[in-house]
Amino acid sequence: MTEMQNPEEIWAAALGEAPARHEDRPPVFLRVEAWPYPDLRRIWVRAEMSPFAAHPNLELKIMDESGQVVSSMFMVEVRDTYQSVTLHLRQEPEAGKTYHLGLELTRDEALLDTHTLPFVLAFRDPNSLTGV
Repeated sequence: MTEMQNPEEIWAAALGEAPARHEDRPPVFLRVEAWPYPDLRRIWVRAEMSPFAAHPNLELKIMDESGQVVSSMFMVEVRDTYQSVTLHLRQEPEAGKTYHLGLELTRDEALLDTHTLPFVLAFRDPNSLTGV
């Protein structure tokens, strides 16, 4: 009969062989997109960040033309460099107006990167622009 190895020993050995993770520089935003849904009450947000070793926090805010926050989300210790989320507006949408998507990357109370993306609140089909 074959003896089975302890799963904890397998796990410990695998971790011991893994290369140490390090960052040459703090993560930054590489690409940010905001796509309003047809009802204009939801915004599909896609954000891509540079690789990181330690997991940063990601804060997203949508502001209307007057600068009032109409939607927000805070993600603790994101694991992936690509995030795709839907934010819901908390007030009646104003079609055709310019809104702003603000993003912040933080870690251990330190601000790593910020990005602001102005966008018009109007439906655009992302599939028609990418050829999908």
